[in-house]
Amino acid sequence: MSDARTAVLAFIDDVWGPTPALSDDDDLFDVLGITGDDAGDFMQAFVDRFEVDATTWRWYFHHGEEGWSIGGLFYTPIHRRFGRIPITPAVLAEAVRSRRWPIVYPDHTLPARRWDIVINQTLAATSLIGLAAWAWWRFAA
Repeated sequence: MSDARTAVLAFIDDVWGPTPALSDDDDLFDVLGITGDDAGDFMQAFVDRFEVDATTWRWYFHHGEEGWSIGGLFYTPIHRRFGRIPITPAVLAEAVRSRRWPIVYPDHTLPARRWDIVINQTLAATSLIGLAAWAWWRFAA
């Protein structure tokens, strides 16, 4: 077992807790159930611990967003627009060895506007305005 792989496995145990035996090709986020903010925190801890240049990291190729999105019923969320690329112990070990993010992403274009988020924000604002109107009508009128 290489020093980089040993360091990666020790890091996973430190950050995520005891894990089952992992092979080099296991999809860590799938096996460990890491997604959303937890995935971002995991990767930030990895980058900080091993001083990896992750400026080319693109989260939406690797995991979904936090929570459930009503807007996602009408417009495809960004993480579902592109093919999923697994994060494996081998990928992390390569990042440790080279000190840079090793994945080269396919050509892609991000949408100019996240309509799924716009819908969520509109629904939230409408709900708050409705609640405020009801409270005013019920208690102030």
